Amino acid sequence: MSHLRAFLARLAVDPEELTRYLRDPRGTMERLGLERAGRHALLTASAGAMWELLLDRSEREPVPGVEPEIAVPQGGSLVVVGTGIRTTGHLTTEAIAWIKAADTVLYLVADPVAEEAIRDLNPHNSMSLRGYYGEGMVRTQSYEAMVEHIMSCVRAGQRTCAAFYGHPGVFAFPSHESVRRARAEGYPARMLPGISAEDCLFADLGVDPAVNGCMSIEASDFLLYDRVIDTSSALVMWQVGVVGDWTYRAEGYQLGSALPMLVAKLIALYGPAHEAFVYEAATLPGLPPHILPIALTHISPVYVNAGSTLYIPPLRPKTLNRSVAAALGFVR
Repeated sequence: MSHLRAFLARLAVDPEELTRYLRDPRGTMERLGLERAGRHALLTASAGAMWELLLDRSEREPVPGVEPEIAVPQGGSLVVVGTGIRTTGHLTTEAIAWIKAADTVLYLVADPVAEEAIRDLNPHNSMSLRGYYGEGMVRTQSYEAMVEHIMSCVRAGQRTCAAFYGHPGVFAFPSHESVRRARAEGYPARMLPGISAEDCLFADLGVDPAVNGCMSIEASDFLLYDRVIDTSSALVMWQVGVVGDWTYRAEGYQLGSALPMLVAKLIALYGPAHEAFVYEAATLPGLPPHILPIALTHISPVYVNAGSTLYIPPLRPKTLNRSVAAALGFVR
């Protein structure tokens, strides 16, 4: 008989086995010989019972002789997954399993490797959503069409998997909106995490957001609204290369006056000589990331594109609240 710990460890590293489990949980447990207590804990979704088994605690409640039935959702469902920034290595075991188990896979990815991987995992039921983009079309119109396509599959009773580039919840309106609508209409829907550009940035630039804190903001949002920026914290600014443009441009974006306005606003906070980093994560194995140290005053369309993220280190040290520190015994 297999112990729960070994059973879950196998699912963690074997996408084929995890796919079988997603399609037929009870059959997979029986085939792999999972002990009765483990089957009961998984079927009842009991965190307490699972931890009792995983930690090998001796005192356990007796397991009932009759195992509970699995509540199988009727009709369509939705799982949203991410392909990561570098598909080779970033595609998670869970994402692979859901892509394989789906009746329909709809995807919006940024490179041919991700597309090839998805089509290889589910060759007969995969379709790109990229066709909903139109040159010069406002991106929100394209997003709405994508959401409706995803929902049409869910409403048709299909087990639907929607795959998006990077982390599916980071700068991906169709993913969030699809999950929201599916749940509002009574369908099971969930989003699985993926690796985002910010995750890659922390690794490539050696940034620990716990040291100085880290603010994260989209470039057009920063430009349009009166945000309070803490310059003792790091700042990650997304979509610098499309600032001020809400349309889709396959051949690159004309930043016009938006980027100079953005740079001016940053200089007002940090000064012209403050060094920032234009960053682009590596999308293919073996290639280095693009990391360009640059003074804020020198940022121009020459140095940024649609994939650029701007990282701005803190300008000043943190200010200690001495009364709070004294109350906590950190200072005298």
